[in-house]
Amino acid sequence: MTTHLYLAPAGGGKTAYLIDLARQAVGELGPCGRGAAPRVVVPTRLQVRMWRERLAQMGGALGVHIGTFDDIYREVLRTSGRRVTRLVDAVQLRLLRSLVGDAPLTYYDRIRALPGFVQALRDLIGELKAGGIFPDRFVAAVQEMRAGPRLAELAQLYDAYQRRVQHEDWADYAGVGWLAEEDLVAHTEIAADWPCVLVDGFDDLTTVQVRVLARLAERVGQMVITLTGTVEGVERSLMHKRFLHTRQQLERELRIVAEPLPAVPDVTSRALPLAHLERTLYAGVGDRVSAAGGSVTLAAVPDREAEVRTALRWIKARIVRDSLRPGETAILARSLEPYRAHLQQVG
Repeated sequence: MTTHLYLAPAGGGKTAYLIDLARQAVGELGPCGRGAAPRVVVPTRLQVRMWRERLAQMGGALGVHIGTFDDIYREVLRTSGRRVTRLVDAVQLRLLRSLVGDAPLTYYDRIRALPGFVQALRDLIGELKAGGIFPDRFVAAVQEMRAGPRLAELAQLYDAYQRRVQHEDWADYAGVGWLAEEDLVAHTEIAADWPCVLVDGFDDLTTVQVRVLARLAERVGQMVITLTGTVEGVERSLMHKRFLHTRQQLERELRIVAEPLPAVPDVTSRALPLAHLERTLYAGVGDRVSAAGGSVTLAAVPDREAEVRTALRWIKARIVRDSLRPGETAILARSLEPYRAHLQQVG
């Protein structure tokens, strides 16, 4: 049972490395064992689809399970035999609305009927549960702080919500993770036959997700986690703040030390100015390099509509002349709202 946390810069070959591991795992020389069925964990369904596409482009492999943490939770609960009724959003909101209506509130009495209050309450409960904070602990902390009715009433609502959910044998999204961790603790045989768990594409992880990974790391054959960053060199806290926090969290909970990605990617195709930007942006260090060759182009235009037309014209040229697919291009802005109408009109 080995666990590795590998770091590499953005575009540094992290996903390609894990895809190669996954393909080897179901082959004869895989580090996870011959004929293994590796589990790949990514943040979203969109990344599940992208991972499958990249896996196919690199030669494909049968038996690679690609999913999100929700899929891992479901597999753990299915193996333990626990039956869970998933609380859908509409039912959760109705439940919270009912609890808020019946609660003896004073501080929030004037806004309890507003739909935004119930939505904000649901978001708060989701954050608390994702952080692994149980209602009794939250109530005790609020009482110890003597924070007054503002937090006391929120703690009261959180406690009432969780009691009702448990009474009905329901589970919300974060609650499924709680149950999965409980079953991993209670049943040490669950996932013991998993040869590989590969975690890719995350910039942060919730406390519950890290705890589940820690439980799995104790029993699976190999766990490999990739993050954006560098082991050596200047830490760019302005850019990598979330990555740095996640790295420290994983190193502490999994008792591992981050390492540089073993595979050295071929960066010869990356233009020197772009590689230089990736290495030094917001680092406060670095020499100037020439932007010759067209890899970086600055355009001065009179207004936002002209900005949009210039950007779309450039993207169209890349698609037509360089045979790029539309999905391989992107338009970035500090905020898209000022450009949205122009993008819809020109696009």
